[in-house]
Parts: sequence; C-alpha cells; structure tokens
Amino acid sequence: MRNLLIKAVLLHLKFWAKVTLRLNRPYIIGIAGSVGKSSTRNALYAVLKDNLSTKVVSGNSETGVPLGILGLKLPAYSNKEWLKVISRAPRKIFNLKNTEYLIVEMGIDDPHPPKNMGYLLSIVKPDMAIDLNVTATHTMQFEKIMPKNVKNPLNFLLKKIAEEDSKIITSSNCKVAIYNGDDTYLVDAIEKKQNEIRAKLLTFGIKKEDTLRLSTYEITPHKTKFTYIFEGQRVEKQISLSFQGMMLPPAYQETFAAVFLACFEIGLKDVQIKEDLEKNYRLPPGRSSIFTGVRNSMLIDSTYNSSKESVISFLKMLKTLKNKTNRIVIFVMGDMRELGQQSESEHNEVAEELIKIVDYLYCVGQNTNEYVVPFVRDAISKRQGCIKRVEWYKNAVQLALQLKEDLPENAIILFKGSQNEVFLEEAVKFLITNPQDLKLLPRQDEYWMRIKQNFFSV
Repeated sequence: MRNLLIKAVLLHLKFWAKVTLRLNRPYIIGIAGSVGKSSTRNALYAVLKDNLSTKVVSGNSETGVPLGILGLKLPAYSNKEWLKVISRAPRKIFNLKNTEYLIVEMGIDDPHPPKNMGYLLSIVKPDMAIDLNVTATHTMQFEKIMPKNVKNPLNFLLKKIAEEDSKIITSSNCKVAIYNGDDTYLVDAIEKKQNEIRAKLLTFGIKKEDTLRLSTYEITPHKTKFTYIFEGQRVEKQISLSFQGMMLPPAYQETFAAVFLACFEIGLKDVQIKEDLEKNYRLPPGRSSIFTGVRNSMLIDSTYNSSKESVISFLKMLKTLKNKTNRIVIFVMGDMRELGQQSESEHNEVAEELIKIVDYLYCVGQNTNEYVVPFVRDAISKRQGCIKRVEWYKNAVQLALQLKEDLPENAIILFKGSQNEVFLEEAVKFLITNPQDLKLLPRQDEYWMRIKQNFFSV
C-alpha cells in the first residue's frame, strides 16, 4: 500500500512539473556529477541572476526536482505538508513564467528508477548538460547490479555510475554538453555513445586539447585564486578568478571551469563572468565556511557531506595553509557513508593522505573507528608522517566537548563528514565564538533538528 502511495505521489508531481515546463519553456541547464553539483549550481546562478531571468531548482532528487520546478517546499516533510504540496501542485504551473533560464541539479542515488538519471530525464531534459565527475559515492546501491566474482569491483561500480550519470549528456538530446575531460570513466562513457550524441561537446581539464584548461591554484588564509587557459577561436586567453575571504579547495577549479564554459555558450564575456562570480558567489552552509573559533582557532566547516575525493582535495588545501602559516592542523573526521564494499578502501586511502598533513585527528562513526583509527595509530607507532594523536568518539557532541578542552592556540580545524548519523555541524557549535555564525551551519531547520535531537538523545 505504501509503495503504491509513493508511486502515485511521484506521478502526480512529475505530471504537473512537466506541464509547467511545457507551458513556460525556459532554457534548461542540467548539472550532474558525484561531487560539486550544488556548488556549480550556485556559482552558475551567481553569474546569470544579474544578466538574465533565471531560477534555480533547489532539490536534486525524484521529489526535489519536480517540487523545485513547481516552486514548492517541504520544510519538515510532515504528512500535512505532503498533502499541502500535492493539492497545490496544479495551481503552480505558472511558477516559471517569464523565466529565461532554469538551473536544475540532477543527482543519482541508484541504478534503478526513481533514483536514477533515466527517471529524472523523464521529467526534465536539459538544453545544456554539465557533468562534473564520477567518484565512489552511492556505490552501496550500485552493488545490487554487480555480478559475483567481479575481479575489480571498484572499476565495475565506477563504470556503472559513469554510464548512469552521463545519460544527462548521452540520453537527453541536449544541444550543449560540458564535461570533465580528466575523468576517464566519464570520458569513456561519453565516447561509447559518441555516434548518438548531437550536442556540441566542450571539456575542462589539464590537457592541451581541453576547451578550458586548468592552470594554477593559489591559496592563503585570506584569498583563493584560480587561473585558466581558454582555447577560443584562433586565440588562447588566460582567465583569473580571485575570491577574497574564502578558502576553497582545489576541487573548485572544476566548478568554476564548468561555469565559465556554460556562460561562454550563453553569450557572456569572460570579464562579466569573472566580475559576477567574485561579487555574487557565496558558499552554501557546510561547504568550506570559515569561522573564528575559541583560542583563536580557524574553523573550516565542510560538514554538509563527504567523499574520498572531496576530503583529499581539502587535505591538499590544508597542506598549503600549514606550510604558509605554520599553524597546527586538526582534522575532525566523520564517516564517509553509503560506500558499501568500497568503504574500507576509500577510508584507507584518506588515512594514507591525512597522516602526511594532519597533526591531531578526531573521529566519529563506525567506519572511521574500524578503518581509519587503526591505520593512524599504526602510523603514529612507526612515526610515519606528522600525525601525533588520534581519538575516536561515539558522537559529535562528545567529540566537541573533549576537543574544546584539548584545543591548542591558533589551530586550523577542518570538520568533514557525511550526513546521517554523523552531524559534525553540531560539533562546530561548541567552538564557534560568534553566536550569529550558528545560523550559517547546515541542517538547522525544523526537520533536521528533530532528527538530530532523536539521534543524540539515544
């Protein structure tokens, strides 16, 4: 009965979302990828909002996409709110009236509908498709289609994720496709369907043949700077992008590269794109926000979510900052979840990198306890890397209480972990000195606070 009800709700939302798109017909920019979708969506909006009539779909799932198209929200996901949005959907079909551009984040969690790209494409087909990367996120769900005795499970899973994610380009009939030319899984999946793609193909990466080439990355405690080389018509142009008061990891090179290429195709000039990004771009909560902490510490809040690639990118940033400031580096690490059989290897790879950079490690979650802590303790006993101490705690609150007691002066502290059953943003609260900054943390709405209250009371 419950499954039938869910299907009926999905069909209802899907129908009215499609009606809305058909009546208003905006130019649709779809964004896919394992890491960085929301950052790219927000960066693209930062440019377009001052130049063209643009709206953003805030959700990226089988319910989030149609609800966003209809301009409907579910603050607490209660039954009463669900009934309200179901009844209001037919009356929201003009939500996109006078909208020239619609930015849609399209996330996959599963190879099967309704949580796959195929289902999202049955709702919305982008005119321009952006695919950022393929990583081992949500591998647990893709293990359901993995045959037994596969020689290289990770390779199989990444190929399948790439095949599904790249459908935003290969199966959408888009006019323009922008993708990561350095991601071999993504490139292979697109090249296999090359004969079926009619889109103009543009790439970003480090190779000479890429349309936009990643050049340099510079960071200080006060600024992050990216430089690109654009291969235009008969001319090579250098483009620089500087963010004052932001510390962004190297992975943001991909985010802004995709935005430049998208905006070039729309018809904007590089000077205008640079100006709007530097003026308008703001980090969403939990994605590298910088706060002042107790004992003059610098808190880097990246608690929104976590994956191996994202963590390693942040560790590279920390290495540069440590060398420039000579400050102690502390990493508060939560589990990277939904990795299935790849959980051990993904956590081990992060552990191998962090011991080279981090001085003190504080962990939360079963995966860190099982895979990271033993590895790091072994490294400490062998005096490998610069790691001096590792601690594990049952939850983020217990961790924060101890960290506040132990904290040395002038430390740089990175907080990074997945969402459910980790909630590292609650640890950040104990160290922030400005009470006004608390509202800038992720998952502070009624829905999430109710979940967290139940979680931490156990």
